[in-house]
Amino acid sequence: MWAAFPWEQCEWRYARTFAAPRVESGERMRLRFDGVDTRAEYFLNGARLGASDNMFVPVSFDVTDHLRATNRLEVTLHSPLGRPILGVLGRSRVGGTDVEGIRKAQHAFGWDIMPRIVSCGIWRGVFLDRVPPVRFGDVHWMVRSANHQARTASGLVDCQILAPLRYLHRARLRLSLSRGGRVAWRTEHVVRYYQTRDGFGVRNADLWWPRDAGEPALYDAVAEFVDADGTVLARDVRKVGLRTVRLERADWYSEADPGTFRFLVNGVPIYMHGTDWTPMDALHSRDGAHLARCLDMLVDLNCNMIRIWGGGVYEPDALYDFCDANGICVWQDFMMGNVEPEQNDEFAARIAFEAKDVVLRLRSHPCLALWCANNEIDRSVASNWGAWTPDPAGERISRETLPRVLRDFDPLTPYIPSSPWWTPDVVSGRAKLSQDHLWGPRQRFFKDPFWTNATPAFVSETGYHGCPNVDSLRRMMTPANVYPWPDPANPFRFNDEWNCKAVTSWPEQLDGMGNGRNCLMPNQVKNFFGSISTNLEEFADQSQFAQAEALHYWIARSRARKGRTWGMLWWNLRDGWPVISDGVVDYYYGKKRAYNVIKSIQQPQLATLVDYGQLVAVNDRLYPVKGHVKATDLVSGKVLYDSAAEVPANATRTLAENLPLGAQGCLRVDYTFEDTPRVNLCLYGAPPFDYAQVKAWFNGVQ
Repeated sequence: MWAAFPWEQCEWRYARTFAAPRVESGERMRLRFDGVDTRAEYFLNGARLGASDNMFVPVSFDVTDHLRATNRLEVTLHSPLGRPILGVLGRSRVGGTDVEGIRKAQHAFGWDIMPRIVSCGIWRGVFLDRVPPVRFGDVHWMVRSANHQARTASGLVDCQILAPLRYLHRARLRLSLSRGGRVAWRTEHVVRYYQTRDGFGVRNADLWWPRDAGEPALYDAVAEFVDADGTVLARDVRKVGLRTVRLERADWYSEADPGTFRFLVNGVPIYMHGTDWTPMDALHSRDGAHLARCLDMLVDLNCNMIRIWGGGVYEPDALYDFCDANGICVWQDFMMGNVEPEQNDEFAARIAFEAKDVVLRLRSHPCLALWCANNEIDRSVASNWGAWTPDPAGERISRETLPRVLRDFDPLTPYIPSSPWWTPDVVSGRAKLSQDHLWGPRQRFFKDPFWTNATPAFVSETGYHGCPNVDSLRRMMTPANVYPWPDPANPFRFNDEWNCKAVTSWPEQLDGMGNGRNCLMPNQVKNFFGSISTNLEEFADQSQFAQAEALHYWIARSRARKGRTWGMLWWNLRDGWPVISDGVVDYYYGKKRAYNVIKSIQQPQLATLVDYGQLVAVNDRLYPVKGHVKATDLVSGKVLYDSAAEVPANATRTLAENLPLGAQGCLRVDYTFEDTPRVNLCLYGAPPFDYAQVKAWFNGVQ
């Protein structure tokens, strides 16, 4: 990794030749770059077309007048490093301070989940587009109301029509919504303006719902610009969902006034369970190779929300289309994380331009549930400056620039200025966060008071380290360094390759960040099992047990408290680089034990043991369910509960308040709802647990 640093200062040049297509009358040809990282100049046949300095925003040029029979295209990439003097508040982040002011994926400068690779290149496709003289510039379907009881929905459709003046007052706009061959709404009228707005209303509407709450129904939305003789001059076809999303949020002030952070879809509060979506690859030109497998895992794990983390990139349309079709809500961060951005006019204008581009692209997706300005900037400034911390309400980008863009272009989607959001009352100490990232003492047992006493209604990040499978470790390391400990008597001191996979950006971080992050695993294992195996296969398995049980406990406990808590997004689905991390799937798609545990408890119903011997059943369906629950103590062999159970719609039910448990053991909960039998194993009691016994319990049901 360190040998790559000299390449950060290099300049790169891409070039190719191509034959020009025939240009029809009235057409223009537009050269489009969907992703260039990061500072680039563009030349066609020796003529400079322009420049760009933002990895996240597509770049395009009208090249009609530059084209020849044979053409030479050149793109020069300059090093992204070397910026004006940094702001005082921007000089703080895990991988250094080079990131401030550079519109590039921020993990590239080094993060705890990614190596420092400050690369340059063309990371998405390059296209030569035909631009017809008549076209839609933009079409936006927005739902203003949706009544799930009356099965009605209404909203607006805005169209921007780009056409010669002669078509106004004679051509017509034809709009329709249909599903399954049934037309639900249509209208047609003469176009008198380039910008049009039409209201629509649908009866007997099939609303769009997140997973488990209902069907993610999609309608075919068609806009056609039609000439007086019936010729279709321009057509826009897309999928839309009829739904509303609202965020209810209030700070925590006391146990009697605990605040809230919950999403209401179609007026119904929905508990959100899912994951933080982190970059699919440290080198984003390879993202496409991973997308389908990663998306399929979201369905396999029954996630109904993902949070697209602000240290990565804005994902391709295919991700949002998939989430639309599969009922997965998207919490979308803007791409800023952990470093207070520049506050000057020039940078604010750059962010406004970037935000407008991504908002226009994503705003019609029914899966879009929240815009969030950044990842942890409110918190990072407070953590680094202590009592001197400036009020985050004065941070211009999140409190002024982005809200103005959203007010213009997507006022119906909820917005928060940071995750977590430090309101004035939180800053002053009068309140606590109602939504938080729980990154506490991960070296301790996962039932530490940090987690059991946590007050947020919604947790949008939390995780626990898990060692990758040994097969994956063999792919990450050279053969001589697969075994991690130079001295097996000291399992807290790792070799340099393991430290590199921790991740570290600089050699001097090895003893701090490197061994420190790797040491989470032996500490977690020791706290869980009382001792640490130095057999690598056993150590990896012990570590995966610790991770799996931590996530099991946090997710199940949060779901059992539904009504007080409204969501948990765990960190994270899959590693974007060969690392040792909190991911439940490693870079090589090796699934850790946590994967199947999460899959088993992120289902529409759950019966689980929570603290103090309480047995609780959870139902995420919007209708009541009947079933059966049986709880057996695997230590004594006694059946402690065996009864029919009915759980109200979108609610929980306490089945038993105080099961007669022993001091330590495992409760097997067999439950059946909607004709689907499931098993949930719940450890109880204080650690340490016997590793062989735990393994026997869990392997017995897998």
